Amino acid sequence: MSEPETPKEAGTDSNNEVANDSEVTTVPMTRTQLVLVFGAFMLVFLLISLDQTIISTALPTIASHFQAVSDLSWIASAYFLPQAGLMLFFGRILSISSPKIICLAVIAIFEIGSLFCAVAPSVNFLIFGRAFAGVGASGLGISCMYIVAKITTVRQRPVFMGLFGAVYSVASIIGPLIGGTLSDHVSWRWCFYINLPIGGAAFVAVVLSLPQISIKNRSQSTWEAWRRLDWIGVFLSIAVVTLFLLPVQWGGNERPWSDPVVIALLILSAITLAIFIAWEYRKGLEALLPLDMFMRRNMLGVCLHSFFCDMCFMIASYYLPFLYQLRGHSATKSGIDIIPFMIAGILASVLSGICISKLGYAWPFLFFGPLAGAVASGLMFSLNMNSSFARMAGYQILMGAGLGVALQTSLVVAQAEFSKDETRLSQATSMATFMKVLGYAVGLASGGGIFASRVRDELNGTPGLDPAFLREALSNIKFIFTLAPELQAIVLGAYIPPTNST
Repeated sequence: MSEPETPKEAGTDSNNEVANDSEVTTVPMTRTQLVLVFGAFMLVFLLISLDQTIISTALPTIASHFQAVSDLSWIASAYFLPQAGLMLFFGRILSISSPKIICLAVIAIFEIGSLFCAVAPSVNFLIFGRAFAGVGASGLGISCMYIVAKITTVRQRPVFMGLFGAVYSVASIIGPLIGGTLSDHVSWRWCFYINLPIGGAAFVAVVLSLPQISIKNRSQSTWEAWRRLDWIGVFLSIAVVTLFLLPVQWGGNERPWSDPVVIALLILSAITLAIFIAWEYRKGLEALLPLDMFMRRNMLGVCLHSFFCDMCFMIASYYLPFLYQLRGHSATKSGIDIIPFMIAGILASVLSGICISKLGYAWPFLFFGPLAGAVASGLMFSLNMNSSFARMAGYQILMGAGLGVALQTSLVVAQAEFSKDETRLSQATSMATFMKVLGYAVGLASGGGIFASRVRDELNGTPGLDPAFLREALSNIKFIFTLAPELQAIVLGAYIPPTNST
């Protein structure tokens, strides 16, 4: 992979000096307006980031409440599936409609979805609410980053994007803590109720402080632009993501990998992907995803990098608490236990951003970060019930530092690649963010399938266990600690290897 341009390099002329237009914003704002708008964006970005991790420590409680451990990963991945499927759509409409109106609309959608989750009477309605909130989160993430790119200069942008990365990292730390505390001492439903007042405050701030952002280089009306939108591409992109994630989620969990339905959906996803690529090639400049963007190796490289690194980060965030809850720790305590992982991620993200700004190079961080994460993952596989907490914390720190480097680096590089092309800027932002969210969804879906399948196989391989006992052990984590010591050891022995391998 070639060396990605950094923000320092993106706005340069032939003499390697920052071009004059890098000091000009396209949307002039007062300092007060900028502070209020960016503060509102930080709040909503905190919320959509919290929703990724706040339920990680509450999931065992939620699954036990609904008697639905087999649906555990759906509660998580239902939030990411619409995010991935609609990310390209939101990236496209930001270039044809008012970004302010779109931003307000997706805040409202996210808030409604959060309310659905908070009052959910069943696990199926909870999953629906998570998906509804995911639609809003999809538009929120891309619209916040796009608007910030419009209201800041090229030189300012890395600082603001770095703050987004810091917010994400902070949410990754406090999310499990808040989720565990609420589920232990109040109710898991408050993991979603807390979104309502904060999101409402952000909505008001955007209404009052963000000016309208004009759409440049538009030769047609808004209605005509919407009519000419690549709707077939939108449908195909959603279909590709759905047809791929469903069998990945089901495989080894609800259905065996050899099941005809799983195989058929995987084949259909490949066929649909081929059709989508052919259609986008035919649409040319009006495509939802202009394929010529991938002719730039920087863009292709950071998209793949973002997918795999964020997939690993999300799997670790969700399944590390299990290692501690299987030792009898509460949801709150397990959230505290993974602080080393989260703090390492924050420090690595912030320090790597500073170093990239100073050095002007991103490739060392894009290379060595995932390498450290891979080494740490291999070390985590060696853990067992007798492993010391110091050893577990050390492995967490190495993993968090390695993966934390990648949190925002790929997005900054993607935006730098198209910093002078307004239309492509929104599409590059949506593409890099799409790959991040797709990594989250694929990681949780595949991780959930592998985890449930391995636990079931381990328990089914134990002779003399009653089928009713097996179902209870698979549906309720807390049930394990009500067992006699000899049975408890058997069940814990079945849970530990799958948790490590996931």
